[in-house]
Amino acid sequence: MKLGIPNILPLIGFTFFGAISISMSILFFDKVDSATTGSTIFFALFLLMCFGMFGILCYRFKIVVMTDKKLIIIIPFRFQFKTFTFENIKSLKWDLWETFKMGDYRKLSIQTNSGYLTNISDLEFINYDSLEKWLMKKTTLELNLDRKFYNEVQQAKWNKWVNIIVILLVGFFMLLFATGNNFNFIVPLFLAIIIWRLIVKLVQYQQRINESRQRREDWRRKTSR
Repeated sequence: MKLGIPNILPLIGFTFFGAISISMSILFFDKVDSATTGSTIFFALFLLMCFGMFGILCYRFKIVVMTDKKLIIIIPFRFQFKTFTFENIKSLKWDLWETFKMGDYRKLSIQTNSGYLTNISDLEFINYDSLEKWLMKKTTLELNLDRKFYNEVQQAKWNKWVNIIVILLVGFFMLLFATGNNFNFIVPLFLAIIIWRLIVKLVQYQQRINESRQRREDWRRKTSR
C-alpha cells in the first residue's frame, strides 16, 4: 500500500494562511471601530487575500491512498471520497504544473472510465515518484512515457539554474561576512554548508537530466520499431 505524504511547502502555506486569516480577523473586528478608512480598506483587502489563499489550499488539498487493487482519493474540504480499481483507469497523462510552463513541478493526470479526472503532483506529495511508479505498475495501460521523461528534464533544468543563482548569491554574502570587520566564524560556516548542499543538489539535477534524456531516447527507439 502507498500513502501520499504531503509536501512541506503546501503544509506551511496552509498553516500560515490559516493562522493569519484567523488572527487578523480577530484583530480587524476588534479595531474596526477606531481604525481609519484607509487602514480598514487595507486590512479588508489583506484579509481577503489571506482567506483566498487559504481557500485555494483547502480546495486543492487531497489524501491519496493506493492499495494493491484500488486507488482512493479523499478531498476533505470538498466532501469527496472516490474509490477506483486500477482497471477502471482510462488514461495517465504527464504534464508540468500550471506555473506558466516553467517546469517547477511535475503533475500526473488520472482519468477514469466514468470520466472522473484528478491529478497528483510533486508539489503536493513528497513521495510523488513512488506514487507514480506504483500507478504505472498497477495499470495495464499503454503509456506514453515521452512526456514523462520530457517533464523530468525540464524540471531538472529549471531547478539546476535556480540552484546556480542561489549558490552565487549565498557565495556573495559569504564573501561579505568573511571580509567584514565583525568576522564571525559561525555565519560563513553555516553559509558554506548551504552551498555544499546546493552543489550536491546541482549534481543530482544534472544526473536526472542525463538519465531522463537517455531513458527518453531508449523509449523512442523501442516504440519506433
